[in-house]
Amino acid sequence: MSSIDETLAPRALSGVDFKSLKSPLTPEEFFVLSRVDGSMTVAQLCSVSGLGRPRTMECIESLWKSGLIELPGQTSPAPLADTSSAASSASEADQDPGEELSEAILTRFPVAMDDFAFDRELLEQSVELDDDFKREVVFVYAQLDEVDYYGLLGVSADCGRRELRSAYFSMSKRYHPDRFFRKVLGDYGMRIEKIFQRITRAYQTLSNRKKRAEYDELLEQGRQPAGTPVQASTPLSQRSEPIEEVSSDRKREMAFQLLVRRGDAHLERDDVAAALREFRKALTLKRDHALALRVAKNLKESGEHLDDAVAFARAAHKIEASSVDALRILGELYIMKQSPSDAIYHLERALELRPDDADILAHLHQLRA
Repeated sequence: MSSIDETLAPRALSGVDFKSLKSPLTPEEFFVLSRVDGSMTVAQLCSVSGLGRPRTMECIESLWKSGLIELPGQTSPAPLADTSSAASSASEADQDPGEELSEAILTRFPVAMDDFAFDRELLEQSVELDDDFKREVVFVYAQLDEVDYYGLLGVSADCGRRELRSAYFSMSKRYHPDRFFRKVLGDYGMRIEKIFQRITRAYQTLSNRKKRAEYDELLEQGRQPAGTPVQASTPLSQRSEPIEEVSSDRKREMAFQLLVRRGDAHLERDDVAAALREFRKALTLKRDHALALRVAKNLKESGEHLDDAVAFARAAHKIEASSVDALRILGELYIMKQSPSDAIYHLERALELRPDDADILAHLHQLRA
């Protein structure tokens, strides 16, 4: 280990044919390689890898000797892995593979990019990421729970270890948080980290024979182990109906359900503003009376965001004009907003539809007293 200067910043080499390596990389070596970004020094890698300094140094030396990384000013002690296949297409190796990988990733999820409802405020957030990657991060993060581990990594259910390692290496390099070291990421930082964690968990599960067998059995049974994505009864990788042939109505319904779940998750974190943005987007995809009514009722009971509560109650009434509950909630909201004339108007309309409703009668009696 003493031959490596810990002040050097390793850089990953491109165009390497992993199939030519004398021995496959270990998961730890893949993990360390995924953290190599050309700016972190060897010492920094040792401190952040979580593997401990001795093991991290072993991984770095192995990667260096295999010709997967270079150390500025030092010559590799062993020949580089055979890169003849890459050399035959040098112009191709010089290109950034990110765009091609991005296009492949975006086809792995049930809701297509064209049908996905993006949060405009999030996309307009000022961060140090290009617009295409921002959209990719938002798109992938939102659908992490809609795809199994095979789909996430982009491999078949019968893939071998080599294919699995290659897929993991590509994905982990793309989303590793250290790739964005010292960049301003805003709300994207958490999303990138969660995507990377799910990718790592997928690889750790599928690369272990026992864990993979257990995971496959759970998929066959239509269940998911704790802490993994919630899946439909049949895993995406085994469905007879290709994703691209899913009807637009089904895609819209899936997107609607996704937005509702995201809204509910924001509510659990007491982020009401973010939750309302998700619910509004959901209602643009599907005029769902029950959702609009539920949101209005919850806001009324909280006593906050009354203007938003009115908007959702109005939406519920517009979707279903005969909804007594929507009219009653509107009346109660206007009472809270100290607008008796509006309250009486909506409560009287509700009473016409439900003449014996005691609550409505009580409200009207108090307002007319």
